Amino acid sequence: MLQKIHDQAQSWVAWVIVGLLIIPFALWGINSYFDGGGSAVIADIDGTEITLQEYQRSLQQQRQRMRSLLGTSYRPEMLENPQMRRAVLDAMIENELLSQNVAEDGFRIGDGLLLGQIERVEAFQQDGVFSPVIYEQVLAAQGMSKPFFENSLRGDLMQSQHQNGFRTASFVTQWELQEATRQLEQKRTMKLLTIPATVERLEDQTVSEEAVTAHYQQSGTTYEVPEQVSIEYLELSVSQLAEGVSVDEAELTKLYGERKESLMADEERNARHILIELAKGANDETVAAAEKRLSEVQHKLASGESFESLAKTYSDDPGSATAGGDLGFFSKGIMVPEFDAAVFSMAVGETSEPVRTDFGFHLIRLEEIQASELRPYEEVRDELLTELKRRQAEELFYEHTETISNIAYEEPDSLDGAANTVGLTIQKSELFSRQGKGKGVTGEVAVTAAAFSDLVLKEGKNSDPIELAEDHVVILRLLDHQVARKKPLESVRDEVVQAVLKERAQALALKQGKEWIEKLSNGSADHEVAEQTGLKWGEQRSIERNDRSIPSEVVTELFRMSTPEEGKKRYQGVELVRGGYAIMALKRVDEGRLEALDEPKQKSSRLEMADRNMRSHYQNYIAHLRSQSNIRVYEDQL
Repeated sequence: MLQKIHDQAQSWVAWVIVGLLIIPFALWGINSYFDGGGSAVIADIDGTEITLQEYQRSLQQQRQRMRSLLGTSYRPEMLENPQMRRAVLDAMIENELLSQNVAEDGFRIGDGLLLGQIERVEAFQQDGVFSPVIYEQVLAAQGMSKPFFENSLRGDLMQSQHQNGFRTASFVTQWELQEATRQLEQKRTMKLLTIPATVERLEDQTVSEEAVTAHYQQSGTTYEVPEQVSIEYLELSVSQLAEGVSVDEAELTKLYGERKESLMADEERNARHILIELAKGANDETVAAAEKRLSEVQHKLASGESFESLAKTYSDDPGSATAGGDLGFFSKGIMVPEFDAAVFSMAVGETSEPVRTDFGFHLIRLEEIQASELRPYEEVRDELLTELKRRQAEELFYEHTETISNIAYEEPDSLDGAANTVGLTIQKSELFSRQGKGKGVTGEVAVTAAAFSDLVLKEGKNSDPIELAEDHVVILRLLDHQVARKKPLESVRDEVVQAVLKERAQALALKQGKEWIEKLSNGSADHEVAEQTGLKWGEQRSIERNDRSIPSEVVTELFRMSTPEEGKKRYQGVELVRGGYAIMALKRVDEGRLEALDEPKQKSSRLEMADRNMRSHYQNYIAHLRSQSNIRVYEDQL
């Protein structure tokens, strides 16, 4: 039962913490249900307070949500900048405004609807049926009370209902759809000339000491060694504990007796076959030829010729033909269904009627049956040993995890007590940065996030338990902290020189590009510019707004350009993000037409536009609520 609750909790925690219904306002009502205790107040919304404790918990929820959504792309520093942290607070404020106003607008979630929603949650079910016991156990495993969870879910459902009201009221006129299609489905005919920013194009590639020094001094954080920490930590895993578990032989033999049914070896059968190959979907002529060949084999078998010799002569199965069709022993479910069904319905010595599979026609002869039997103890002893060790290790793991978690919390300034109590060794890491490219556990995103958290880095406390897997936990504390520092110039001189040259190459590409655009705009022909530059124009082609074959900045600038006059071109340039400069020659603009879209595309476009309108109206509604409310944010507490 413990394992089952743990497994359910693991799947459930992602659902709860990421967002009860994964809706845009995932922090609904959070400040109403957490006990803030005596925590400092950081915001007040018409008399309802948001505490610092509530805010920090919301930040943690957002971290876990982002970690879940982004996976290995997640970086702890994503939520460390002031803008992102303020965005979380703004979301909490907006959710409180919504919670106050949704009820006033007449939205209600009855107990029946709420219960139905809860009963449909798989984590609360046993054998597909809602279990009140499991429901309470899963919530308890996550430290949630039923009132907190049910109020949170009720709030989410109310908000979803409220938002659906905006969606229902949002509609799109035919004129709006036509105008949107005209813009969004627009195509532009153009060709491109790219001027590379390569050092080789520079006439002078020497870099003075003054230029090196100036670039180095103005480089900001480019040549910095990032902020780094090292940690000491306790690591606890089931596999680690299993190594130290000793199992009595009597326990193994007892388990062997209990598991006899599951330790029965499957019945196996030995058969031969003759395959007359026939492709699936073969025409009538090919099928007739195969059937004729099959009839010849059957006739020879009836005349007394051996199955083995006929298999060598006629079978199209290269793997078994040379062995007289022998397939060896195999258990049920190994062969394709039609073949399998025939073999396991035959008696020893029996030859089947033709069996059709995707491979062709088979004639099958059953040679021997090896009955199901109990696997010898000696054969399965190691399997049973591994199972028992893991079972005992899992029990120890949950006991030890709770123990070290409690001690690490009660003694936040040291890991010694936790380590000594359960016999763990405190390990130490090398220095690693916020980018999380450390070795071992320090390469884990969750460990990096904890190591650079305020609790560990600023307060110097033990971290909360970090679950790397359902059977793998780490608790850590700060060992060393090194602030970001600039590398000495001499150690990065070559990099600086190359950077200066690249800047010059980019400046040259930009200067030449602007000069050539001016020439083109004043009447110079495309081919003249190409000849002067030694570069080639790309092929003329039609570009859509979502085109990914050319740089996005080129597409963006292209669709900003004015429509050229009939028979003429319009020229525009754009600096490329990856270096270089691009010149666009726009020849024609073709507006999108609604009637050119098929019915599914028209329907999809209408729904997308309606959804955009709904979101816009909803945001305007929230802005109105903010303007009508008395909101105070205590910046000094953030």
